[in-house]
Amino acid sequence: MIRKKLEYSRETPGGGDGELVVFTLAGPLTGSEPAYGFQDEVRQKITGGCRKIVIDLAGVERIDSCGVGILASLMWSASQATAGMVFAGIPHQVEKLLQIVMLLDHIDHAPSREAAIALLQGS
Repeated sequence: MIRKKLEYSRETPGGGDGELVVFTLAGPLTGSEPAYGFQDEVRQKITGGCRKIVIDLAGVERIDSCGVGILASLMWSASQATAGMVFAGIPHQVEKLLQIVMLLDHIDHAPSREAAIALLQGS
């Protein structure tokens, strides 16, 4: 099913203490209102003290320059707050674009959300 707009959800695995948050995206990551809402929510988590964030991109159907900018700005926000951030489950077409703009050279990424969680937890 192709989505016309980005949908995202948030969960706090492992007891919900807020130290680890997983955001799951589905649909196009473009310069849309839901995408900027997602960006704002992640930033609020970071400024609220969350230090381990997984962004599960497995459901992202396409990404444009605005979407790349959103991911880059979240990386910067996390690094400024000394928070760990890992991209998980990056689809092939999204991975190709992120490689072209060399974003993957500057952020941890993992093949699955489980691997991303393990990476953040030092397992």
